[in-house]
Amino acid sequence: MGNCCAPSAGRGDGRGGAYVQMGNKASAQQQNTWSKTGIVGLRDQGIKELPAVLSEIADTVKVIDASNNRITALPAFLPTLANLQRLTLSGNLLTVLLPPGACAGLTSLKLLVLDDNQLGDLPEDIGSLRRLERLSVSGNRLRTLPDSIGQLEALQSLVVSRNCLEQLPDSLAGCGMLEELDAQSNDLAVVPAALGGLKRLKALQLDNNRVFAIPSDLLFGCGALQTLSLHGCPIRPDELQETPGFKEFDERRKQKYDKVLAGGALLGARGLDEGVDRDVSPPQQR
Repeated sequence: MGNCCAPSAGRGDGRGGAYVQMGNKASAQQQNTWSKTGIVGLRDQGIKELPAVLSEIADTVKVIDASNNRITALPAFLPTLANLQRLTLSGNLLTVLLPPGACAGLTSLKLLVLDDNQLGDLPEDIGSLRRLERLSVSGNRLRTLPDSIGQLEALQSLVVSRNCLEQLPDSLAGCGMLEELDAQSNDLAVVPAALGGLKRLKALQLDNNRVFAIPSDLLFGCGALQTLSLHGCPIRPDELQETPGFKEFDERRKQKYDKVLAGGALLGARGLDEGVDRDVSPPQQR
């Protein structure tokens, strides 16, 4: 299931040599603009590292978008950017995020996007990012999530799709503000009952995993849950419907559907999505 840690394509030299070799330098005009606006735009620049000049304007930097480059490592000065709120590094070549203890310096970070890199794990101290509201690490090589992720008390959206996760930590229940959890296309077989502690969770995406059952603790406990997607999983519709707590969840799901219709939105040919596949083959023995 999932990408099972297959290397990502479409990065680096595969762009046909159209990169600008910016290297570690930035023009005076760029530095002046970054300093005034606090926004550092470096998308599609072909850079291999973040410019060292950012350390000289550390107090002013609020946003960095360095997506679609060839960055293999983040600089030692990054934790000094105490006012950094949004860091987007999708489509690079990162294998390690930050050294131990470095996350504690990013006290203002609210958004961290690391999709389509080569990360094998997340820092053990990622729980230090106490203001983080959105974390997206889709399309990496993660096999586990650190227990400290449960310390992200402000986290509202967690996207870990297209990795190699075999389990989700019970500590995720500590993310009391979490509304969206997207773990599609991994190798998950079991959904922790502890996730029933996520009282604000509205959407749980588990498509294309090995999930064969949903704990009743989750259906009862996640009182805001309206979307549960299990397409491509071996769980059978009748088994899900017989799970204690499903009736209550199904009522919330239908209420959401009715509100969407009342708002005049189009739902497409599928209409009210049941969240599971009707034609499900028995799970293979492993």
